[in-house]
Amino acid sequence: MRHWHSNLTDSKHRREIMEKRDLNYWLELVCRRRRRVITVGAIVFGLVAVATIFWPPIYKSTAQILVQDNRAQFLVSPDLEQGESAERPAFVSNPVTEEDLNSEKELLTSEYLVSQAISSLKEPERYDGPGAAFIDGAKTLMSLPGRCYRALHDAPTMTSKDHWALELMSHLDANVVKRSNVLEISFKSYDPEWAQQFLELLISHYQEVHARISHDPQAELFFQQQAKLLQDKLAASEQQMRAFQLQTGISDLDQQRQALISRLSDLQLEDSKNNASLGAAEQQTSALQTEFTKTPERIGKEVRQVQDMALAQLKPQVMELKTERADLLSRYQPNSQRIREIDDKLAAAQRILDQENHLEVSEKSTDLNPVWVSVASDLAQSKTNVAALNGTKQKLDEEISKSKQRIDYLIKNETEYDSLERQVATDKQALISYVKKTEEARAAGALNTSKILNVSVAQPPNRPLRPVFPIVLLNFIVGLVLAAGLGIAAAEFDERNDAHIYSTVTIARESGLHVVATLADQN
Repeated sequence: MRHWHSNLTDSKHRREIMEKRDLNYWLELVCRRRRRVITVGAIVFGLVAVATIFWPPIYKSTAQILVQDNRAQFLVSPDLEQGESAERPAFVSNPVTEEDLNSEKELLTSEYLVSQAISSLKEPERYDGPGAAFIDGAKTLMSLPGRCYRALHDAPTMTSKDHWALELMSHLDANVVKRSNVLEISFKSYDPEWAQQFLELLISHYQEVHARISHDPQAELFFQQQAKLLQDKLAASEQQMRAFQLQTGISDLDQQRQALISRLSDLQLEDSKNNASLGAAEQQTSALQTEFTKTPERIGKEVRQVQDMALAQLKPQVMELKTERADLLSRYQPNSQRIREIDDKLAAAQRILDQENHLEVSEKSTDLNPVWVSVASDLAQSKTNVAALNGTKQKLDEEISKSKQRIDYLIKNETEYDSLERQVATDKQALISYVKKTEEARAAGALNTSKILNVSVAQPPNRPLRPVFPIVLLNFIVGLVLAAGLGIAAAEFDERNDAHIYSTVTIARESGLHVVATLADQN
């Protein structure tokens, strides 16, 4: 337990001693081990300098590709026949997505595109500068594991063009410029002219491949054939629709049904009003008929009494007969013939007078009753009105019945009408779609012919004037820093492995004691 505590104390003490290495310690170390520092630093800096001088310069040519959603804003299709509006603009621009940019990036750096670009070229001569042997040796050494692995697994043999394409791909790079739809493609080579030429050739083949994959020459012919078939199909479906319309009289089912429903509602409303009027008219006719029955047709106008002319002439005769009888009685017997004749005449005259039973005749004059005339006129008018309302009711009932039958007829034919209408709309939409596709295919072919693509060269490949590697000044600065660091590290290594004691830090490290003071050597 005590031994463990002692070791722990020694470790803390040594850490405290190591933390006391200040600038003076390192200056003292460099001065004391200056030969080692200079030797190691010189070697390291010399290697960096030699590698910088003999390493062939690498040039990088860059170009920028602008990626757009549409090839050209003046592309026209049948879908734009209705004109431009806020809901249907003549040109719709969609933003280029990250997936679109990554797709273009992968296509630009694909092995297929590189192989197509160099298919008609001869492999250029190798670099034969001062560092050619070193570079070739390094490349050969780095390719040995891959060759051994392919030979072990009997992999397909790669031609010189394949090796060349893979080597070019390793020097090819493409990146998306931040917050833009621009691709920056770069290629590194020992020859600045070859770097520029290769990028130009690659971009040219990239545009050709892009034009080829964006337009199939057979597509326009296919769309034309399909459009012709769909046009015939549409004509047939429209002919069926016209025949159905001529047969049923249905041209616009919804509009006709709505019109019939409105008409039926109006007729029913009019029929209700007519029934109310008819009921009132019938009640009025019944009342007028009762009043007509009770009202006399004629009324007395004047009454007068006059004497009967026959009675007036008969009475004097009776008086004469009575006088004559009285006169004859004085001369004849009552039962005489002459008296009996007069009695008979008197009896006959008396019977006539008794039958009449009055001596005066009444004369009366009458006239039409104006109330009866008025009631009769109103009754006739009311009967006419009832007849007219009954005729109207009959007509309305017929119209309502016809409207209901027509609505039922429309409902029965609704399924077939909707089916034919959907078929016509489907065929028309399909035809418009294929006509649009045909126009787009034709326009795409014309755009390809004019080399108008949705990708364009924003910045053509440049001819680099300065190498991107090595940068001499930067390499020398890095070499100096590296030489100084490795020189000091070597001096520290020697210091640790040297048995002699030169510094207070070493004394403290070896003895484990604090250094109180140092005495300078005056000799």
